Amino acid sequence: MMKAVTALFFLALPVVCLGQNPDFFLNGAARQVNDSCFQLTAQEATFQVGSIWYPVKVDLRKNFDLVMEMNFGCLDELGADGIVFGLQPVSASVGQAGEGLGIGGIRPALGVEFDTYQNLNRLDPSFDHVAIMANGAVTHSGADNLAGPVRARADSDNIETCSDFPLRVTWDAATTTLEVYFDCSLRLTYTEDIVSTIFGGDPMVYYGFAAATGGLTNRQEICFTFNSFQKQLSNVTMCPGGKVLLDVSGGESYEWSPSAGLSSTTAASVEASPDSTTIYSVKILDGCGIPLFDTVRIEVAGDSAFVDLGPDTTICPGEPLLLDVAVPTAVYTWSEDSLRGPTAEISQAGVYSVTATRTDIICTAADRVRVDLYEVPVFDVGPADTSLCIGDTLRIIAGYPIGQASLDGGLPFDTLDLRRGGFYRFQFVHPCETTYDEVDLRFGSCREYYLPTAFSPNGDGRNDYYYPQDNGDIVRIARFSVYNRWGGLIFDAVDIPPNEPRAGWDGQVDGQPAPIGSYLWVMEATFRNGSHSVEAGGLLVIR
Repeated sequence: MMKAVTALFFLALPVVCLGQNPDFFLNGAARQVNDSCFQLTAQEATFQVGSIWYPVKVDLRKNFDLVMEMNFGCLDELGADGIVFGLQPVSASVGQAGEGLGIGGIRPALGVEFDTYQNLNRLDPSFDHVAIMANGAVTHSGADNLAGPVRARADSDNIETCSDFPLRVTWDAATTTLEVYFDCSLRLTYTEDIVSTIFGGDPMVYYGFAAATGGLTNRQEICFTFNSFQKQLSNVTMCPGGKVLLDVSGGESYEWSPSAGLSSTTAASVEASPDSTTIYSVKILDGCGIPLFDTVRIEVAGDSAFVDLGPDTTICPGEPLLLDVAVPTAVYTWSEDSLRGPTAEISQAGVYSVTATRTDIICTAADRVRVDLYEVPVFDVGPADTSLCIGDTLRIIAGYPIGQASLDGGLPFDTLDLRRGGFYRFQFVHPCETTYDEVDLRFGSCREYYLPTAFSPNGDGRNDYYYPQDNGDIVRIARFSVYNRWGGLIFDAVDIPPNEPRAGWDGQVDGQPAPIGSYLWVMEATFRNGSHSVEAGGLLVIR
């Protein structure tokens, strides 16, 4: 079914957003989600246009490399319309809704479109596709259809799957070749002097991303992973004897060279301390295994300056770490905005870095330190007073990641089994504190109970019932019976609780007071130690 499409040009006042990708102009429905991600359209509204454009033109006489994550939403049959990467010299606030994908009608322009809806009037194929188009064209015919359309994913017709897909767009200025990788597969290649054929000899263009919806919608989002337009590494002058912190991102693995003066050749964040001026390069392998490159020149000049935050360390709660990196005539830039000057008091876990820039000779030195915070466990061996059955074991478990427990400062243990009664004192030594705990352990038969030898059921409210009593050793009384001296059953109760007078015998036989004399009781019970037995004894009825 065809959608109703409204073409809408707008020159709205853009919103400037700062972050990892600074100064992008946000237009229409676009909003910044975090430091690296932008939502271009929302799922809730129709006929939206959202775009982000970098407000400073870039030079197509130079190479560029962009690596992104793209998400086209979750609606397939009911979703539309797609996202386009664009180059154009017109404005940083342009766009067109619906099938125009936010760039339709812009001239001159080059767009790499990812179209998720089949508009038959635009000769769209039935599958979600990618194409390279010129001058705001969205119809796949004529001279402005430069390459494609082909499936966006090599092995699937659909990209509206709620998933993030990697996109890479590269431009080789020397060979005038544009390559488009999607989902780790090379999908399109276009070789042409686009500066001459599209942009009339002017190499300066804006770059950005746009998306649109018409009668159908989707949440469409992009996230920057690597952007060669915004160089990660900046050349720097380092004071002799100092360090420079080099940080890159956007890769699955990293290869730095040369290795001399580097703290690591495979980390994303390294410390460089060359003895002389050195040019370092880093190969960044993205999630598809395709390399990206960046370089930095570290000039060693000026007077000596040494910044040392010390080795990575772990601190105790409430015991802050004092960092002191005083350098003559220096100004200081810390990784945390709240920190100022040459000293800092650290009480929270994190990675802290500082750059000291000497103002008299204009050179820098830097260092970073990782600070972790000890977790102090609660040392608890259990209840202070513990009673167990003979033959049982009290197991004390004190296996903490950091720290050591011992028995009264002597025998260290992680797990300790106690089988004898007594008073035990335990010590736990932790880098942040030493604590103690103790237990008074007693062992018993776990089958103790009480039944008196006599009772007086005379209605005076004292000793009027005959019943089993205990201090917790009886688990269950399956049957409690009373017999007369000739073996006749005169009382019988099943499944009664201990310590419950009215569950016992009230001294009556067939509704009449039992004669004074001797009787026999029998109890079938299960005890706390797990034993099950039949107990019996005599009792005397007195009045």
